[in-house]
Amino acid sequence: MDEIIVGTYEGFLLGYSLRTEENVSKLKQTFATHSHTASVRCISIAGKFLASGGTDDKVVVIDLKTRKEHTVLMNHDGTVNAVAFTHGGTHLLTGSDDGSIIVTRTGNWQTEKIWKKAHGGKAVTAISVHPSDKLALSIGGDKTLRTWNLVKGRPAFTINLGSKGVTMPTEIKFSPGGDRFSLLSLQNVDVWTISKAGLEKRLTCNSKPSTVQWTDDDNLFVGLDNGNIIKFIVSETQATTLQAHKQRVKCIHYENDMLYTASSTGQIKSWSIDENNILKEICSTNAACRVTCIALNRQSHLIKKEQSDDENEEQNGSNKDESDISDTDTKVQQSLKRKPGAFVTINYDDDNDNNGDDNETPPPKKNKKRKRNNKNKKVE
Repeated sequence: MDEIIVGTYEGFLLGYSLRTEENVSKLKQTFATHSHTASVRCISIAGKFLASGGTDDKVVVIDLKTRKEHTVLMNHDGTVNAVAFTHGGTHLLTGSDDGSIIVTRTGNWQTEKIWKKAHGGKAVTAISVHPSDKLALSIGGDKTLRTWNLVKGRPAFTINLGSKGVTMPTEIKFSPGGDRFSLLSLQNVDVWTISKAGLEKRLTCNSKPSTVQWTDDDNLFVGLDNGNIIKFIVSETQATTLQAHKQRVKCIHYENDMLYTASSTGQIKSWSIDENNILKEICSTNAACRVTCIALNRQSHLIKKEQSDDENEEQNGSNKDESDISDTDTKVQQSLKRKPGAFVTINYDDDNDNNGDDNETPPPKKNKKRKRNNKNKKVE
C-alpha cells in the first residue's frame, strides 16, 4: 500500500492512501500537519523522512513513522523552491530564492556544503539528483543549467540555456535510468541526453506545461495548464493528449503502474495504466486546499492503519507486533544499502577547492594549519 503526500498553498501537508472498501476504491486521508506558516513549495521523501520547503524560508523534516515534526532547518533567507534527498537518503539538497544550494547530512542534519551563489546570486528554482547519487542538476534565475559533482562537492559545468532556445525554465527531472532528463520552459518540454551532452527531442505543447513525470526511460507524462495530460514517447516522438482535470495539472507521480495527479483546485485523482498506456480513472478526492506539490511514501509500514486493524493487532499480542515492525525496519534499511560509491560522499580536496564557484563557503572541517591560513586571508 502506497501513500501519496501533497503540499498545499495553505501550508498543510496532507497524506492519502488508496484503499478498497466493499469493492470500491477510495483515496482516504491518512494524516495532516500544518508545520509551515506559509505556502509549501516542494517536498521530497527518503526512508522515514519527509522534507518540505516553503515561502516561510523553512525546511521542515517530518518523521513518517511517528507522524511528527522531526526538525526544522532555518538555513535559507528566502523561499525554499527545491528540496531533494539523494536516492540513498544520506543527504538533502535545498535551493532557495536567496541564491544558495545547501547540502545537509541526514540524521545529524548538519550542513556539509553551501554554494552561496549557485546561480550567480539569482534564485535557485529546481534541483534534480541523478539516480547514481554522484551528481545533481539545478536551474535558476540566471537561465543556466548547472551540474554539481556530489562526490567532490564542487560545481562541474554550466550551460547557458538561452543559447539552446530555452526561456524561463521551471522544472528539471531525471529519467529513472538517469541517461535522460526533462526540462520545462514556456511552451516546451525538452528531453536531454547526458551521453550525448545535449538536446535530444523537443515537444511543443498547445498549453503551458506545468510538470513532468517519467514512467520509464522512454515514456513520460506531461501535465498542462489547461488540465490535460500528454503521454510522450521520446524515441518515437509520439504524443497523445488525455483529458484529466478541468483546471491546471499541478503535479504528477507514478509508481507501480499507478498514476496520481493533482490539480490546482485541490482535486486528487488516481489512475491505472494498461499495457497500451491507456489511463483509466480509479477514484478521486478533494483536498479542500490548493495543491502545490506531490511525493510518494513507498514504505507501507510507515502508513497509518485503520483503527479496526490496530485493535485486531492488539488482540493478537503486542509482542508479535513489535517483532514484525522490527523485522520490517531491518528490511527497509537493507533495501537502502547500495554498492560502494553509490552514496554521496562529499570530499574537500585541498588541491582543488578553488575550482569552480569563487563564492563557495569554506568547508566546515579543516586541519588547524588550514584554519590559520583562512584567518590570514580574512585579515588581508
